[in-house]
Amino acid sequence: MSTQVITEFKAQPGRGDDVANLLLEILGESLKHEGCEAIRILRDQDDPDHVGGLTQWTKRHHYEDYLAWRTARGFTDSFESMLTEPLIIHYYDTIFCAPGIAAPPAPEAPQAPAR
Repeated sequence: MSTQVITEFKAQPGRGDDVANLLLEILGESLKHEGCEAIRILRDQDDPDHVGGLTQWTKRHHYEDYLAWRTARGFTDSFESMLTEPLIIHYYDTIFCAPGIAAPPAPEAPQAPAR
């Protein structure tokens, strides 16, 4: 079962763009890290200085290894210098997931040509 990780970045006033841009800048490396299945970068509609990450990892330890790797490379310090408080991290197991009526249809798998 995959692990869902929600990370909250509470930026200093006016620094929400800086936090979001740094997350987008490092996205390519993050997606290639072992165990990474998906990443979404989110922004609070009512508070642009509140940025979030919704990520999915094959195992919790993969995210923990990723965070340790980022910390060793100085990125955690870069983020924390822009924040009003330390990173907030929550780990979740998915109990249920299904598309709602307004969800776009899933793309169909390519069909083999008829013979």
